[in-house]
This record gives sequence, C-alpha cells and structure tokens, in this order.
Amino acid sequence: MRAFSSHVVLFGLFALSIAGCGGGGTVEVGVTAQPLQVPLAPPAGGDVAIEARLAVTITEVSVHIAGDEGSPGGDGDSADREDAGEKGWTTLFSGEVKVDLLDAMSTEEFLGSNEVPAGKITQVRLVLAGAELVDAAGTSPVSCPSCSQSGLKIVTEGAVEVSPGGTLHLTLDVDQASSLTQDESGYRLDPVIKIAQAEER
Repeated sequence: MRAFSSHVVLFGLFALSIAGCGGGGTVEVGVTAQPLQVPLAPPAGGDVAIEARLAVTITEVSVHIAGDEGSPGGDGDSADREDAGEKGWTTLFSGEVKVDLLDAMSTEEFLGSNEVPAGKITQVRLVLAGAELVDAAGTSPVSCPSCSQSGLKIVTEGAVEVSPGGTLHLTLDVDQASSLTQDESGYRLDPVIKIAQAEER
C-alpha cells in the first residue's frame, strides 16, 4: 500500500510538472499617451504653462486569448475578432487607479500583469470608471458611457502571442486629441487607443 501511494504521489508531481512546462505565460500592460493640444497660456500670476490633458480612472484591464472558439491554425481573424462573451478572457488588473495622461506622455504607466494561457491575444479590454479634462481653468467632467459598461475593446493587429513560460509586455497608447470631442452638452470621450508595442521579455 505504501508503494502504491508513493507511485500515486510521484505520478501527480510528474503530471503537475508536465502541465507547468506546457502551460501559459505572463502578460504585462502599461499605458502611454499622445499630447492633447499645445500647452495653454500660464494662468494669471503664474509663469509656467499648464498643458491640457485627460485624467482617467481605470478599474479593469483584461486580455482575450484565442482558444477553441477561435479558428485553429491559420490566422483566424474573423472568428477571433468576434466577442466571445467571457470565454477566453483573463483579468490583468482589477481595482481602481487614476492615471494622469500628462505623466503617461513622458513615462509609461504600469497597470498590471497576470498569468494567462499561452496563445494569440485577439483583444484587450479596458474599463474606465470616469474621465476628466485638466487644463488651466481646473477640471471638467468628460462623459464616456461605453467606458464603464461594456468597456473599450482594442483589437490586436498582426501576431500578438504569449509563449509558454514567456512574458509579453503590451503598451497601450492613447491618442488624446482624437479621443476628445466637445459639443453643446460638454466634453465626450471616444477613446482612440492602439497597441503601440508588444514585446516579449
């Protein structure tokens, strides 16, 4: 009986070892930004221009990994770009972090990382709790209904893959000037975000 138990334990450890070797990798994600507009004039009594920019509150970042619901082999673009419900999604960050995109223009702001199954990343989903415009006059609210509901889905272009045991770093780049519009009701955010870099480390 002891010998049998030992064999069971050894087999279990061997199975775990095999699973670990053929398992997934890690995805990291950060954000950078393009300028909103030229710097504004200094406020009264000031001597430093204040640059207009967006400040966004991010509550979740997830990635979608193509699995059985995608097209095995080939590029599978048409199948991969369909929203597959919650299948294949892995959360990299969940919480609440406020990102001033002025800071993100000079230094990438790290958002989070997590282990994911190996495979092709087809989409990145970003959920925002809110956004505001910061300028010389102070802050102004910016509406973005879809940001906090279905979230923003960024479709990957080309081969963005997570290798078994590897670490993939994704950099999301926000085009502030193209994302912000204004009408009689105020400011509206229709985020224009692309994956500026997908680098294996």
